[in-house]
Amino acid sequence: MQETNLIEQGQSADAIASDIIPAPAPTMTLCSYGNKLTREELARVATPAGTATHQPTSHVTVVEKLIEALSFRQIGVVREGYAVSSDSLKMFGVMELSSGLEGCRFALDCAKS
Repeated sequence: MQETNLIEQGQSADAIASDIIPAPAPTMTLCSYGNKLTREELARVATPAGTATHQPTSHVTVVEKLIEALSFRQIGVVREGYAVSSDSLKMFGVMELSSGLEGCRFALDCAKS
């Protein structure tokens, strides 16, 4: 949604600022054909068996490492949602992030296969 204001000539800056009505912040959405998962549910998704040349990492481990890296930069997760493919080999997720800036949030999507 876009904000519009009528500014008349000679109006003070305080009068203009008091007339501004902030638009509601957009929210993140994860679209999935299957069930949406929380991080706790994602942790229960089985990791495929490894081979001599490939050792898979669990989906939740990737998410936790990403959140850890974000926290080193004072970026926190406000909301999150995940989905996995029907064979559980692919993971998709979206996180709503807060960096401490008042009124400002970011969205980050992640995928793992």
